[in-house]
Amino acid sequence: MSSATIKPVGEGYNTISLVQRAVQLSKERSYEQVWCVFDADPKPDNPKHAKKFNDAVKLAERNGFGVAYSNQAFEYWLILHFDDHQGGGMNRNDYNNKINQLLKPFGLTYEGESNKTITEEIFEVLDGIDKKINKERKRLAISRAERNYDLFDHTNPANEESSTTVFRLVKELLKYI
Repeated sequence: MSSATIKPVGEGYNTISLVQRAVQLSKERSYEQVWCVFDADPKPDNPKHAKKFNDAVKLAERNGFGVAYSNQAFEYWLILHFDDHQGGGMNRNDYNNKINQLLKPFGLTYEGESNKTITEEIFEVLDGIDKKINKERKRLAISRAERNYDLFDHTNPANEESSTTVFRLVKELLKYI
């Protein structure tokens, strides 16, 4: 069995400034892998924000970093654990209601608008088995995210809504369990 030491660094940066900070940190210390995790917040339909989002993806890739982005928001990745969303635009304002509909059968509520914490109870459901089809939810989310990601040409990630590359990071982490 392999093991990994993970050092999460959350300093409140977003898109391009987050990747720039990761570049700086990687120069201060050697890491086997560096991953930048961010979303298209605020919405990528603003040309200025779209450029920053795309520039962040490109800068991370140029530096050999993994990129786990979500367009529009991280909650899209959560939705894919339960719902076979086929890609296409899903407004971030609809995410919390959708997640709470999906969590209702489990007696859970996601407080995403006020508190983006994934509780232990929600994590257990995300990490669990979809009993209808007897498949791990994380594997469902990975396959759905990959399929949706493959619908795009990746020349303009800010316009690739709804999509996420969080599946790449999760697949990497699964190598260590």
